[in-house]
Amino acid sequence: MAEKTLEYYMSLPYRVEIYPEEDGNGYTAMIPDLPGCLTCADTLDELWDMIEEAKELWLEVALEDGDHIPEPPPVEVEEYSGKFVSRIPRSLHRQLAHRAKVEGTSLNQLVLSLLADGMGRWAERERRISPRYQSPVRVTPYPVGESPSHYSGKEKESRAAGDAQEETDQPGR
Repeated sequence: MAEKTLEYYMSLPYRVEIYPEEDGNGYTAMIPDLPGCLTCADTLDELWDMIEEAKELWLEVALEDGDHIPEPPPVEVEEYSGKFVSRIPRSLHRQLAHRAKVEGTSLNQLVLSLLADGMGRWAERERRISPRYQSPVRVTPYPVGESPSHYSGKEKESRAAGDAQEETDQPGR
């Protein structure tokens, strides 16, 4: 069996995790499959070059010392058919069918359009809420009883303000 070289290991698709520094000044990158392989930089552009250099140095030392070098696990690609079945209340089905008829489109096309619009709004809201480059992205469901197309976030703010007021109104606090 041929000995694996530095070039071989450098070509492997190791996963890189990036975290913003707590003080907001810079970033840390690490390669979880190579224990202790990490680096920090002020900008993301610098970080990519530095993590590649850290990976190369980590691998060089491991090869020189004859240490075991873990290879990244295979990347599993999930295939999606583009089709799923969902049960909904009859009243919602009726509303959707009526709206599709009014708009002159199919029920399938209307639901696709509404889902895409809702996902776009959700993604935009997540970009505003979540710190950039933080992993993993938080998945925050809409408050109970509110649909994505009508949720602006203001309801949550006013609800939080009301909760804070209730806490200050209670005796003994």
